[in-house]
Amino acid sequence: MKLPNDKQMFISIFISFFISSIVYADPTGALKKGYMQNDQGEKCWYTQVVKEDYTYFHGSLKEIDGIITFDNPTCMSDSGIGLDTNKMMINNIISRWYSHSDANFQTRVSEMYNGSLMQKKGECIQSKTYSGIGITVDYFVKNNSITGVIHGSSVQGCTN
Repeated sequence: MKLPNDKQMFISIFISFFISSIVYADPTGALKKGYMQNDQGEKCWYTQVVKEDYTYFHGSLKEIDGIITFDNPTCMSDSGIGLDTNKMMINNIISRWYSHSDANFQTRVSEMYNGSLMQKKGECIQSKTYSGIGITVDYFVKNNSITGVIHGSSVQGCTN
């Protein structure tokens, strides 16, 4: 019996870890319709689709992403304090769909990272409990209102 060399073993472990991360944390459990509250406490209704084999965040690396579109494109508007509170409200909902309930994601905009391994677009929401789990997120903003957001799993934890 021939044992694999170190390089083959590393690749095998990395692929196993990567696949288990994708299965472990992705948006497939996300609601297709629902609402999120904005900074004024109003319900902002949304529709969500899940795209498989999508390459939005990581270039050629295929992933599963959720795409949220708000029914009223002005519901998540800046009410005078900026969009950070609305982004946090969105992050609070999205982070419930990933990992275990104890993941304790850093959902405030000031706590977010610039990205993660191989990430080309968006930002990253890090779990405080699980260093290897992050959520990639990118907000679509038009006329100072968040009209939608795309989210998916990071390859590993977030980085600056």
